Amino acid sequence: MIWIGGLVLAAAIYGIGPDRFLDVCLSAIATIDAMFHQLIFNLGFQVFGVVRALAIALYVMFVVLAILAAQRGQRSTWAMMVVTVLFLILVWRPYSEYSAPVGRWILAFALVLVGAIVMTQRLLAPPLRRDGPWPPQFPGRPK
Repeated sequence: MIWIGGLVLAAAIYGIGPDRFLDVCLSAIATIDAMFHQLIFNLGFQVFGVVRALAIALYVMFVVLAILAAQRGQRSTWAMMVVTVLFLILVWRPYSEYSAPVGRWILAFALVLVGAIVMTQRLLAPPLRRDGPWPPQFPGRPK
């Protein structure tokens, strides 16, 4: 295998020209590097949309999990309020034509991901005992 590789290399050097071989190799490396940077640049725009979609979907999942945890008697009301306020601070831009920067969306994604994980852990814990039905019935309120 090594002998075959050496013969192929010798044929490539002969075809390119021994005095231009290093220039061609460096030019090929620069071309590959430029193509890689262009690929990363193009993927950046697509990733922005994916991060926004994931953040919004995870927020909805978090809210559903928090409601389920509250129905089981777990603490989730304050977490839902805090995460909602922080999420809106990070991504909401009133009267703006442009979306929030991608860094804010990534932070919002991380925030709701942690919130969803915490609510999932609370749902996996055994339910707390309650004295009455959920949601609580207030006196004078029709059932």
